[in-house]
Amino acid sequence: MNVEEYDVVVVGAGHAGCEAALAAARMGCAALLVTMNLDLIAQMPCNPSIGGPGKGHLVREIDALGGEMAQATDHNFIQIRQLNGSKGPAVQALRTQADKRQYSLRMKHVLENTPNLTTVQAMVERVLVEDGRITGVVTHLGHTYPTRAAIITSGTFLNGRVLSGERVFDAGRAGEFPAHGLSACLRDIGLTLGRLTTNTPPRVDARTIDFSATIPQYGSAEPLYFSFLAEDPAYHEECLSWLPRQINPIYPIAEQTTWRPQLPCYLLHSNQETHRIVRENLHRSPIASGFIEATGPRYCPSFEEKIVHFPHHESHQIFLEPEGWLTTEVYVQGFFTGMPEDVQVAMCHSIPALRQAKILRPGYAIEYDYVPPYQTKPSLETRSIAGLFLAGQINGTSGYEEAAAQGLMAGINAGRYVQDQDPVVLGRDQAYIGVLIDDLITKDLLEPYRIMTSRAEYRLLLRQDNADLRLSSIGYKVGLLPRERHEGVQRKQAAVQDILSRLKAVWIRPTEETNGILNSFGLPSISDGVNGLQLLRWPDVPYDLAAALVPGLPEATAIVKEQVTIEAKYAGYIEKQGQQVERLKRLESRHIPPGFDYLSLQGLRLEARERLAHHQPATLGQATRLAGVNPADISVLLVHLEKYGRSS
Repeated sequence: MNVEEYDVVVVGAGHAGCEAALAAARMGCAALLVTMNLDLIAQMPCNPSIGGPGKGHLVREIDALGGEMAQATDHNFIQIRQLNGSKGPAVQALRTQADKRQYSLRMKHVLENTPNLTTVQAMVERVLVEDGRITGVVTHLGHTYPTRAAIITSGTFLNGRVLSGERVFDAGRAGEFPAHGLSACLRDIGLTLGRLTTNTPPRVDARTIDFSATIPQYGSAEPLYFSFLAEDPAYHEECLSWLPRQINPIYPIAEQTTWRPQLPCYLLHSNQETHRIVRENLHRSPIASGFIEATGPRYCPSFEEKIVHFPHHESHQIFLEPEGWLTTEVYVQGFFTGMPEDVQVAMCHSIPALRQAKILRPGYAIEYDYVPPYQTKPSLETRSIAGLFLAGQINGTSGYEEAAAQGLMAGINAGRYVQDQDPVVLGRDQAYIGVLIDDLITKDLLEPYRIMTSRAEYRLLLRQDNADLRLSSIGYKVGLLPRERHEGVQRKQAAVQDILSRLKAVWIRPTEETNGILNSFGLPSISDGVNGLQLLRWPDVPYDLAAALVPGLPEATAIVKEQVTIEAKYAGYIEKQGQQVERLKRLESRHIPPGFDYLSLQGLRLEARERLAHHQPATLGQATRLAGVNPADISVLLVHLEKYGRSS
């Protein structure tokens, strides 16, 4: 028996587990990371990409708090793009294609070189609970690791089974063992489990692709990075040091970027022949035939579901995404399927670019247990077991970014739990991470949850460009963000506010010189004076024009100029959302006592009583977001809370 005690034990080394273990260790806790296979740390079993709308915001927030995903991505990405560049800043987002093996190696390197952190290869089969508190975990070999807190980040491994056509076999992922013992243990300690499913596409050999029949999709010609560390040019050089000296020559690259080498992705489309093959074989798909009863992701459906639900579509987009700098494996994005391998081959061969394609790894569907997250607190600690935290797909989410964000917060709060400090809970007005976790604990999941910008009601406040200004002080306070990074953010914030104040204090007169400068920027002359800040709010006025008309503005970096411009141009909208946030805070500040007896409340509708008792909201604000609870119910609840407060 292993008698060494740890402050925090993390079970699983996917994206949630890595962030959780790093957070706890960096906060000074003795942390243990237990994984089935040390060679598969931070594995990307599905899409080899990071980011996109909502997801990219999460990555920036993870970085601002002191997490690792952004840096791990920056050091190995094979392509990066700014999505929604022509739209407003609230929905702009970075998206990268990652080298999946390099990403894993980089994360393993960071884990192994982090003080206070130990990694062990084993399968955890049980968690030990005494008097309602976690006390340890037990591996399949009988080793016990005593601990004060445990974080379960089991991904798709709980009672996982893979389905490919008519074939079904137990697996956490293709080629990996499932976790049966842990799933049974969680039920034994009183947690309710549900069932979800997801699916992956085939991977094909790049040497068998006709790239001349595709449309290349190139990366950004301008330097882009996820981490805010990229504001220092030295960081760019550090990232380049992790890149290989060559790129697999099988990939045609007509245009190469000068700031950093990148690989294209390649666009193609399915056709009516592809769709015919799918329709004729729907009975062989465990997804379309209804053999899988668990719910799959609506925003990432299988290809056969697309054919069933959108029969009028002549074609569907498919992207060929290289999985790394040197590998020939290519991910067929958009071809998610549970069809048998022979049908997948026929589907591929029906598309001109894939006429001779050889499938290296067939796609498959996977079904797994999860813990419906109404059983967890906003801190991601379970309500029934003190010191037991859950993060990632076990909470019903999909996506590496959602998992990493939960892992980071679970690691922070497990660390604060063992240090006898209050948990950190981010509000919906503070971060997409706050939106993600609040949605999980207040909404009943009918499918794997995916973050999107549309889920955030304050998305103009939660932009990717200002994540450090929003969250770095929290990362520094909990002990994750180094002092120098925090001070750098403070200097940036001060510079932004200084320039905004100077612009606001200046009155620009309609002189000949002023109009000459306006005309040089292609703008008409003015006949009346204008405030400097008001001028910058005009749609076609760039920062450099305002600076030319306002003498004495200090030198500013491109990042500071961007912040000043956004704050000025969207000031009215930002102010309006700020007012909405203040109203929300009044509701969120009204806490509901743990274990409050909703079922006995008079005057409250039965449905509302049941929903409140089921979810046990921590605040009045959370109660307002529960399905089945209306404003009249909240008014009644408020009266009862007032009575409770006077009597307690």
